[in-house]
Amino acid sequence: MIDALDANRDLTQAELVALVRGEGHVRSIAALRASGGLTLKTAFDRCFADPHVWRSIRAQATYQTNCKHVMKHFGEDRVIASITFSDVQAYITAQLDSKPPSAPGTINRRLACLGRMFSAMSELPDGPKTIPKIKYLPELGARKFSFTHQQEAAMFKAVAELDSLVPGSKGGPPRRRDAHLYLRLFKVLVETGVRLGEALRLRWSDVQGIEHDAGVIRLYRMKEIKNNKARSVPLTAEATAILLAIKAEGTRPVGPFQDLGKDRAEHVWNAAKKLAGIVDHDCVIHALRHTCATRLLKATGNINLVKEWLGHTTIKTTADTYAHVETDSMVDGAAALTSLRGTSLARS
Repeated sequence: MIDALDANRDLTQAELVALVRGEGHVRSIAALRASGGLTLKTAFDRCFADPHVWRSIRAQATYQTNCKHVMKHFGEDRVIASITFSDVQAYITAQLDSKPPSAPGTINRRLACLGRMFSAMSELPDGPKTIPKIKYLPELGARKFSFTHQQEAAMFKAVAELDSLVPGSKGGPPRRRDAHLYLRLFKVLVETGVRLGEALRLRWSDVQGIEHDAGVIRLYRMKEIKNNKARSVPLTAEATAILLAIKAEGTRPVGPFQDLGKDRAEHVWNAAKKLAGIVDHDCVIHALRHTCATRLLKATGNINLVKEWLGHTTIKTTADTYAHVETDSMVDGAAALTSLRGTSLARS
């Protein structure tokens, strides 16, 4: 015990007792702590400081939130070498049994942080010699909602009407009349398929050629795009007209949507969705991106084009996400074959 105190003066009384009287797992944890083993907080801090791990990652805030959740369960001072496969499984079970339960996708993102940390720390001299195997949960898949043109018209009409609504009989704070600004944002999203965050961060230097009817949006700043995959997205006539109108106003010198925010966009979207009577849970702002991709794939039949347009890393991601479009196309193909047979029989 004296040697343990010499090695680590921060040992608690409970840990010293565990060293002497503890058995099995409890004593093992105390021994590792006594030897100055790498703790969970220290390991995560190293990952966020390492440029090869998370230091330059675009979604650092999300990673920090996930890491905090992991530390809340295991404890910041938990020695990472003491975390076993059974401990990880117990963590998964605890999340599934929570009220409300965490979604499989959310759990997997947290497990991915834990797994990446173990992988990074195992390469260091004071890191764990062995790391637990992490098994991810099956996910239901990405949201597949996409708008018909009629649904899109109804949704955008509802967004436009938000600015003309009057306060209820109970009064309340003054209504913000900015829905028309977000309507332009939503229209650009469905025309281009860019992500909400990408659109909000656009600068005028990223929007090129709109004065010559050959407009493109260039997404190339590695800290601001997902998967670090630069790409150029062509602009439709509708998107070009919107961006030209914003630029002509001269009130947004940095970018077309510089004064808009994600939280407010969500608020406007949900209010309009309720007004339009759309109850589908998957009808979120990201559905505008799905809508663009679905229409593009139906119009061209070129899944490689859709992959590059969306900036997916692999063709598998695109194929898995939009398999339903290909299925619909095959149904249309069967109908075409049936129609062709009927035409041929009539001729004979």
